Amino acid sequence: MPTFTPFVPATGVRRDGPDLPVALPDPPRGAAEPIVRDGVARHAGATVVWLRLAAEGTSPFRLAAPVTGTCRRVTVAGLPGVTVAAELSPLPFEGADVLRRLPGYPTFYLAPVTTGPLPAENHLIRVDSTIGFVAAAYAGLLFDDRVALSPAAWVEQIALAMTGLDDALAVTAWRGLGRFASGGRSVRVLDHVGRPAAGAGFQVNASFVTAGADGTLPLPPGDVQLAWQAVRPVHALYENGLAAPDDRTTSTPPGTPLTIPAALTAGHLQLLDAASWFADRPPRLAEGLGHVRQDSRMEPLVDGVSTFRSLLADLRAADAAHFAGWSFDDVPLDLADPEGSMFTEVIRGLGDGDDGEGARFLMDKLLEFRQDAPSDDVSRLMVLLLTLGVDALIVASLSKKLKTDDYGYLALLSVNVVLALAANPLIEFLKGVLEDSLDHSKGMAAVLDEMRPGIALRARHPARFADNPLVPLVDNPVDIDPAQFIDGPTSWHQKFQVVRRVDGEVVGYAGGIDVTRNRLDTPGHHGKAWRPPGEISSSPKVDPFHDVHARVTGPAAADLALTFARRWEFDAGRRPSGTPALDLAFPTPDAGTVPPQPARHLVQIARTGFAPDPGGGSTPLPWSPAGEATIEQATLRAIGQAREYIYIEDQYFTPHDGYVHALVEAAARDPRPRLLIVLTGGPDQVVGDIRRRQIFQRLDEAWGDRMIVGTVVRRPVLGDAERVAAKGRLILLEPLGKSDGDALVTLGPRSRLPGGVPFWLWVEGERMLAVEDRGDVAAAVPARRYLVRRSGGSGALWEARPRAHAPGSPVSLHQVTGIYVHTKAIMVDDVFAGIGSCNANRRGFFHDGEITAFAVPERLKAARDNPALALRTALWAEHLGIPPAMGRALLADPVAAFELFRRPVVNGNRLSTFGVLGVTPEYGFPSESATWKKLLSFPGVPTFELAIIPYLWNVFAESTTANDPDPTIGPELGQV
Repeated sequence: MPTFTPFVPATGVRRDGPDLPVALPDPPRGAAEPIVRDGVARHAGATVVWLRLAAEGTSPFRLAAPVTGTCRRVTVAGLPGVTVAAELSPLPFEGADVLRRLPGYPTFYLAPVTTGPLPAENHLIRVDSTIGFVAAAYAGLLFDDRVALSPAAWVEQIALAMTGLDDALAVTAWRGLGRFASGGRSVRVLDHVGRPAAGAGFQVNASFVTAGADGTLPLPPGDVQLAWQAVRPVHALYENGLAAPDDRTTSTPPGTPLTIPAALTAGHLQLLDAASWFADRPPRLAEGLGHVRQDSRMEPLVDGVSTFRSLLADLRAADAAHFAGWSFDDVPLDLADPEGSMFTEVIRGLGDGDDGEGARFLMDKLLEFRQDAPSDDVSRLMVLLLTLGVDALIVASLSKKLKTDDYGYLALLSVNVVLALAANPLIEFLKGVLEDSLDHSKGMAAVLDEMRPGIALRARHPARFADNPLVPLVDNPVDIDPAQFIDGPTSWHQKFQVVRRVDGEVVGYAGGIDVTRNRLDTPGHHGKAWRPPGEISSSPKVDPFHDVHARVTGPAAADLALTFARRWEFDAGRRPSGTPALDLAFPTPDAGTVPPQPARHLVQIARTGFAPDPGGGSTPLPWSPAGEATIEQATLRAIGQAREYIYIEDQYFTPHDGYVHALVEAAARDPRPRLLIVLTGGPDQVVGDIRRRQIFQRLDEAWGDRMIVGTVVRRPVLGDAERVAAKGRLILLEPLGKSDGDALVTLGPRSRLPGGVPFWLWVEGERMLAVEDRGDVAAAVPARRYLVRRSGGSGALWEARPRAHAPGSPVSLHQVTGIYVHTKAIMVDDVFAGIGSCNANRRGFFHDGEITAFAVPERLKAARDNPALALRTALWAEHLGIPPAMGRALLADPVAAFELFRRPVVNGNRLSTFGVLGVTPEYGFPSESATWKKLLSFPGVPTFELAIIPYLWNVFAESTTANDPDPTIGPELGQV
């Protein structure tokens, strides 16, 4: 039996009017509705171009199943005489070879104009079986790219897929459906997501022509030169791009007219205005920077192990390389060969000698005391503590060096104790620990300096306190002026690498991944098997760490090389005396001479460069003396163009008001887009929880059920036993009923309990969250009573089923370990992707040194190597707990796949939505923010903590410069 058969007979049926583009209904979601909702189409919100069919005479015609698959009844609107359609999805293993050839997984929509019953819900229908005899019907199809193809187009795509695999007679019979195609020469004009672009205006040869209501654009005979009337239009012929991916005439770079050959009589033309997505070049930016480079390629790389493996392959084929980063360690770049792939040994092999001659490094130095700074140790320690709150990873690394309690809070004493240490030798020890924690590359810099002096420059960012317009507007409750000790709490946060291969090709890397030990992780996040030589334990070290990087080739790689060159020149001029002056390891290529990439991605390398205050005394960046905020501008423009979804992964997510406003505006668009935000469990930013809660509340008001926000977690694991071997192994000492919601439990022995709440516990396998300590109680053994939160029944919270438990029931405490999300990435509508070092916060957009690669495939939805689609489906597969390699096949439709994140963790998801806890996000996953405040606040003096919050936020944690269009005092959200 053929894979596909015609759904109407060869005779007795006629086309009954023009094709009708109508969107499938996308109703709001009810509170208790399942993931797959009755009556709601798989491709809800997408536009279907319906073929109208009618009987030629009075006899009804047979409407048949075109494929073997399952049938659902879905609600439709806008079709005269029809309210329900049959949605037919083929079984993936019936005709799998044919299905693989298609642009995506097909879903048929058949809507008979009849009062007769449709097939039963979820009923299996065999190909060519009868659905009914009808006088009229509508037929449509969507592939999972959601492009609104005309019926003639999808009929031809299926015929091409069947050719050579199914019987020739079956192919001919299927192609017979082409008789219903509309006449005349035209193209259907579509927007960037594939919906009809009604009213789009074009210069067609010498005439101005407007697309019709269904996107139809009539074409004259012969070769046609066509130009969409936009600022920087990108044109992409959909069918031609699928059929001939290497044909450079099927799409155009921004601003170039498209030539349609005379042989093309019908097809689809997709449009995108690059000026509405990418950033403008700042007027004083250096000439070679900030351009949108055509003929480039951006290849997403998920997590550190795959990134290092790719980097190693390029380094082994290279003679020189440049590295810029926030932190560096000596780590294996291939865990399968740790001894043969140690980073320092690979570096030694670059160049002619064995001394790293072919390598250059720019290593951030976050803190450096001024030469004229007071020598008072207590004041210096206070400055270290203030600077410590700038980055969560510093707090996390410090917490591993000092004693912590059950919730990761440092046992380091508060400021009043620090002040009491003025004459105590311990203060020198504390200062040393903090200074080491703030200097991430100290050890690696020493190794490289010994290898070859001068190949590694310690780069200190030049922004100062005086460049922050908010510093004079907030009171300083600390009895020191940090500006007397350091120039400012700023950082070269960029993480990028540029490699020159021996064949001359320059390859760039950019994203969130530094060459450090904590990045040695995979999408499985099962723990790291490698430990440095000298560590005693050989067991895996479990520090799940999620991040994203990108490999960039083509002309855009030259922009990364030029960025490094300009920074090297700048920092070489500021190097300490006695440091040898070295040139670059290789000359910077000109982007115009770099060979084009077949992928034809449009790639923009964007940066954050601070805007100096004219009287502040800081040294401007020579390549952007007035500052650069192209990362922020491109990000907001992409959000402004979103029509189907916005996907954000971020470490902090405490963006400025303008960013939040853009998200709020996006929520109001029709059709209804989706918003998915994946974050680290806690805000991991000093007092960031204040702002983040307010942002979530505002976004929830705007997006409602179309927004999901959460963090990714591992499976529960036993906590560290520390000094008590049986810690966390308990018994229930009083009976516990089956009731939903909150309940009181009595647990013992007390010595095995944690020191505070919240914590997770399992009573005979039922998961609960202890939220309140009700004190010690008398029982058979020393015990304590807690108020616990229970799931509340099926479908609520974390979907544990409440049940009764008798005294003596076993109780265990497990850690629900968060996977640390360090990613700084955004994807929009499967056409736009941004991967970089810049967090979604004010500091990243306007203050520090950041770099991000943005990409759009020139062929748009016809691009088989679409970086936005590849990255989104790989990340969503990882977070949904399925193999990333299956992501493209299962998750290609972003709107349908979005609904899968409503599946609970207990059913396999890694994404735990913040709402699932029934409490604030930070409650279930304590953050380092609270750790930091314990370091810096006076016990029992809340007024100090209240006073220091705006100072910490605006001066240290979320500093800004004149790039910021609306610098306002936080952390509170403004009127958005």
